Amino acid sequence: MIRSLLVASLGLVLFAAPVIAADEEVLIGKTIAGPVATKAFDQRNFRGPEPNPSRGSVLPALYVSLVGLNAYDGWSTVNAVRLGATEANPVISGVASNSGAMWAVKAGATVASIYAAERLWRGHRRTEAVIMMVAVNSAMAMVAVHNASVLRGLK
Repeated sequence: MIRSLLVASLGLVLFAAPVIAADEEVLIGKTIAGPVATKAFDQRNFRGPEPNPSRGSVLPALYVSLVGLNAYDGWSTVNAVRLGATEANPVISGVASNSGAMWAVKAGATVASIYAAERLWRGHRRTEAVIMMVAVNSAMAMVAVHNASVLRGLK
């Protein structure tokens, strides 16, 4: 189990590294010594930064994987509690037996994580946005693996 968690975490980090490097190259290309300096009277200089810079493929993929991991966590927690398991997380233990409340908490956590990453991205802290999403996805992957082993033990 530990090996699969490490492999999953390492895979997410290795998958995100080229995108982080690509983002830095894009920023270097837009410095004063780059193409912007040669187009002094281009309208882009007067409009300010791009409103929605391209996210590439990693950040949206991390968003989708987080949605999937949280959905699996919610489903597996509700089913494990129905089968007699107890929730070990004291923050969630009060809502684990109520599927509606559990889904609301999982949706809120997912939205909050994506919102925080978007705020980082739009604040030109792109590396931090990707690293945060990799960390959140890694934590949720560990929770999902644990829940799967608990469910296997209950059946």
